[in-house]
Amino acid sequence: MLKNLFSLGLFITISATLVFAQESEKLSLQECIDIALRNNYDLRVAQINVESAENDITSSRSGWLPKINSSFSFGNYVQGKRTVKEDVPIGVDQDGNYIYEERLVQIAQTERKSYNASVSLDQHIYDFGRTGSGIRQAKAWRQYYEHSLFNTHNLVIANVHDKYYKLLKAMKLREVYAEAVRHAEENLEYNQTMLDVGLKSQAEIFQAKVNLGNRKTELINQINRIELAKADLNSAMGRYPATLIDIEEDMPQPIFPTYNFEEAVEIALQKNERLKAVDSEIKATEYAIRAAQARYAPSINARLGYDRNNDDIARVYSAKLDEDFTATIGARVSLNIFNGLADKAEVERQKLNNQLALEKLKEERRLLITQIREYFLLLKAYEDIIKINEENLQAYQENLRLQREKRRVGAGTELEVRQAQVDVIQAQETLVGAKYEAKINRAYLEAALGIIAKDN
Repeated sequence: MLKNLFSLGLFITISATLVFAQESEKLSLQECIDIALRNNYDLRVAQINVESAENDITSSRSGWLPKINSSFSFGNYVQGKRTVKEDVPIGVDQDGNYIYEERLVQIAQTERKSYNASVSLDQHIYDFGRTGSGIRQAKAWRQYYEHSLFNTHNLVIANVHDKYYKLLKAMKLREVYAEAVRHAEENLEYNQTMLDVGLKSQAEIFQAKVNLGNRKTELINQINRIELAKADLNSAMGRYPATLIDIEEDMPQPIFPTYNFEEAVEIALQKNERLKAVDSEIKATEYAIRAAQARYAPSINARLGYDRNNDDIARVYSAKLDEDFTATIGARVSLNIFNGLADKAEVERQKLNNQLALEKLKEERRLLITQIREYFLLLKAYEDIIKINEENLQAYQENLRLQREKRRVGAGTELEVRQAQVDVIQAQETLVGAKYEAKINRAYLEAALGIIAKDN
């Protein structure tokens, strides 16, 4: 009864998996990467940051461009009836000069129309490097976001490698556990045959059934892990986790790098995009210091203005531009003598930002070298594990063959056969895990070196 229940559950699970596999699309590693690069959220945000930084450059360049303003206005000027003190003539002296006396004068309400049109042009001439430093600072920040974009690009590719190889590992382990089920079924069948001829006890049959049930449970759990790994890969590609998917393994690629640790560090210090981003941040803070220091220097501007004001609209908007106008042309030199130590504080703030960026670069380099060292140690360990377990697997498989033969001729025990089967399965598990974990760490190593995206 137990065997029938396990067989039914296993059949349903495997059948459902096969149906899904038939309906799902089969993707290569490169196709998964291409989908992720189109859909990834972090990558889109990084691209928007680059575009925003480009707009900041345009804004900073506006300081060198002329500014043209125009204004047009109209209205009624009304002044109410009023009494004012004024000097009014009251006579003429003997020399013919008017004699004035202060008196209260009544003035009636006055009203007139007012029309105005003006155009002005202001041109920044020189500010001793403040605007220029601002432009260079904006360009440095654009480079920062560009390198951050490339770094995100590399991490997205490495993450797809991670989820892709974990799915392949889960699929390979399913084959390992399926083999374990076959071994357990063979054991049960053998023990049942021996029971029929009186050479085995019922207790040994129960033990074989329990062993088969455990192996089937492992297989069912592994099939579920495959579905979870597919959801993780879909998520890495920016897709709905339940999207039907299947993958195919590409042509075998070398697992371990041909360069050594010292060569890897040299590559990383030259190509790592995170380091390049921080280096651009340092340049931006240096330009910010120069811009802040330039606030102590004068700035020179030129201005050209043309203004027409009259109570007759025909004169204001007349084509006779050489009449009824006021024009100004000149230059202005501005020098901020004291503004409450704000300039000094700004210079100090930018110097501190520069120190922080320099410290960040040191720390990023240290962490990067540590990370590369860790990847090399892991890859070395996996290389040894793979070699050892390839040899162990051959030995365990030969031992399993011998233990089965000994059991057949009555010189071996069921326990020895079962242990030999467990040894084979464990060696296969370790070998599969080491191979794919090594590939995952190789991908993250190449992302840290800045070379994973060379073909993408």
